[in-house]
Amino acid sequence: MNNIYPKKDMVRFILAEEVRPELLGKLSLQGFMPGEQFRVAGQPPPNLPPGIAFLVPSLAFVFVIAGGQGKFVGHFRVIAPDKKTIVMDAAAEKPIETRTGKVSIFAMGAKPFFGPAFGTYSIRLDLDDTKYVFPMSVEKGDAKIVAGRPGAPSKKSPRPSSKVRGSAAA
Repeated sequence: MNNIYPKKDMVRFILAEEVRPELLGKLSLQGFMPGEQFRVAGQPPPNLPPGIAFLVPSLAFVFVIAGGQGKFVGHFRVIAPDKKTIVMDAAAEKPIETRTGKVSIFAMGAKPFFGPAFGTYSIRLDLDDTKYVFPMSVEKGDAKIVAGRPGAPSKKSPRPSSKVRGSAAA
């Protein structure tokens, strides 16, 4: 049987701080980041290597695949805002299998996650040679309370964003 690849709108990307598998195929997400964006505040540790703008203790990348049919070789990449630097590159441990009418999950984590720059990263899931690309925005934040609560959108940035405790380079 030939593989039928999921359409782009049948693959969803979810960003969180942690993901944990549960019984019966369920997942628990901790620190869900709506909009696949977050701010990093704080001072960087003094021992960060050159070329690292920030570090966060943990990020989880979750893909929900609700279409297609077959077994696919899965590959995951995080590409920096310069569109050249590969921050993470990992193959799935086993084929990603999809079935008509069933949902498949593929999750990858980074503990810690190091970023070379602030900006919009490309999060890419490959199923064989078919690529699904999603944006992830990382902004440099400050430790101030904005609009009465931490992490609230400012007038400059009207969309909500998640705030991740991490370390940012100056």
